[in-house]
Amino acid sequence: MALIPGTSRSGITMTTGLMLGFDRQSAARFSFLLSIPVILGAGVFKGMDLMETGTADQWEMILAGTVLAAISALSCIHLFLKWLDRIGMGPFVIYRMLLGVTLLAVYFATA
Repeated sequence: MALIPGTSRSGITMTTGLMLGFDRQSAARFSFLLSIPVILGAGVFKGMDLMETGTADQWEMILAGTVLAAISALSCIHLFLKWLDRIGMGPFVIYRMLLGVTLLAVYFATA
């Protein structure tokens, strides 16, 4: 489903969670938790690649960037969950639908 323009992994997992009877907060939390193994795996994979090629001279900078990215991601998730409680998923759905239509229009205009 994520290959269809306008859909997103988090949107699909939140929608599926809601269809399975989860409340909005639980569905969103589960969706974000699903990203952890993928992000962690990509980081380990890239870290191994940097170690093999020897192109990473400043490991402390990479570590600082990783920590700051994790903090900003957790802050974003926290703020999104608060926003979701207050406003709901309606604006997110409208945004994704408009983005999907725009992407399809661009694709067919250039094809």
